[in-house]
Amino acid sequence: MSRSVRVELNWPAENTVVVGERHYFAYDRGGAVHVIASRCAHRGGPLHLGEVEDGRLRCPWHGNSVRLDRLCARAAAVFQRGSRIIAYLPAGPAEAGSPATDPAPVVTNAIVLAR
Repeated sequence: MSRSVRVELNWPAENTVVVGERHYFAYDRGGAVHVIASRCAHRGGPLHLGEVEDGRLRCPWHGNSVRLDRLCARAAAVFQRGSRIIAYLPAGPAEAGSPATDPAPVVTNAIVLAR
């Protein structure tokens, strides 16, 4: 059974959440907000520091880019109620303990996706 951690963001003032050691970030595409892991599948680069160019997000570590619509396919389940975003993020092996040992998500706006 796969577990998830519920997080809430006050969009767009808050756009990043850390669960355990994993970073996730929110971005807008076509009026819909998506929350994805901030880890490049190629070399593990921090995608939240990448640049969006012509509908593509460029990894800051190795320069490869991926289409935003492909990232949306990997996005976590998200519900939006006005400026409130509720996302259900996967609990990894370190976070899969009992509810009492799950790390508290830390929501922040300190990390901003480059423009």
